[in-house]
Amino acid sequence: FIDQPSWLRLWGIGLMFAGVTTTAILVAFVADVLLSRRLAQSAGLRRAQHLHDHIVVVGLGSFGIRVVSDLVHAGYDVAVIDSDEDNRFLPTARRLDVPVIFGDATLRETLESARVAHCRAIAVLTPNDVVNIETGIVLRELTADQPVVLRVYDRVLGAAVAQRFGFENVRSTVELAAPWFIGAALGLQVFGTFSVGQHSFMVGGVRVEPGSELDGARMADMSTQTRVIAITRPGVATRLHPRRDTQLTAGDTAYLVGPYRELLATLGKGQAVRSTTTG
Repeated sequence: FIDQPSWLRLWGIGLMFAGVTTTAILVAFVADVLLSRRLAQSAGLRRAQHLHDHIVVVGLGSFGIRVVSDLVHAGYDVAVIDSDEDNRFLPTARRLDVPVIFGDATLRETLESARVAHCRAIAVLTPNDVVNIETGIVLRELTADQPVVLRVYDRVLGAAVAQRFGFENVRSTVELAAPWFIGAALGLQVFGTFSVGQHSFMVGGVRVEPGSELDGARMADMSTQTRVIAITRPGVATRLHPRRDTQLTAGDTAYLVGPYRELLATLGKGQAVRSTTTG
C-alpha cells in the first residue's frame, strides 16, 4: 500500500470512510425503524392502561378505521387492537390520536391490555370470520355486561354463531349492504339499513308513479310488517304516520320502514308497469 501512488492511497482511504459511513447510516436506519415500532407499541399500551368507559375496536381495516373515525368524532374514547404493525391505516389512527395495541386479538393477554373489562363496548371488525368468532368467544369470558358486536360476512354462519353461542349482535356485512345494491339496481331510494336482533330492516322512499300498484293503495293494503312513516307531495304539507284509511295517489312520495325483502318488493310496486310490445 505504501508503494502505491498517492491518488490511489487517497482513493482507498476514501472508500474505507465511505464504507464505515454507509454501514453506520444503515445500522442507524434499521435501529430507528425497530425503535420507532417498539415506542409506538409501548405508547399504545401505556395510553390504554388509563382508559375507562371506552370502546375497543378490533381490526384496523377499511371498515374498522371508518368506525373508529365516527366514534372519535362522536366524542368517545377508542382503543384499537390490530395484528399488523405495517397497517396502512396507522397514520390515520395517529392523526385521530387513538392508541393502537399490536397483537393477536384471540389471546386473553392482548384483549386485557386494551382493558376490555373496563370498556363501554367492543366491536370485532377484522376481515376474517373465524378470527372474529374466536375473539368473541374469548371476550365472553373476559367481559361482564359490555355489548360485543361481531362482524361476520356470511349471513348463515353469523346466524348459526349467534344461536350457538348466544351472541346478540352478530352483523353480516353482506346482509346489511345487499339492500343498497339491490335498491340501486332497481332504481329505488334506499336511505339506510339497520338490524333489530338478527333481523335486517331498511328505510326507503318511493315516488308513486301513475298506473303503478301503489297508485290508489290504502295503508291497510300494505304488508303487515311494512310501515309508511311519511307521505310528501309538492305543495302539500307532509303527512306523518298516515292513518290506515289514507290512500296513496300518483305523485306522492312515500317513506317506508320494514324488513328489507318486503320493503324492496313494496318499493318496486311504486314504479309504473312497463308494457312490452312484440312485432
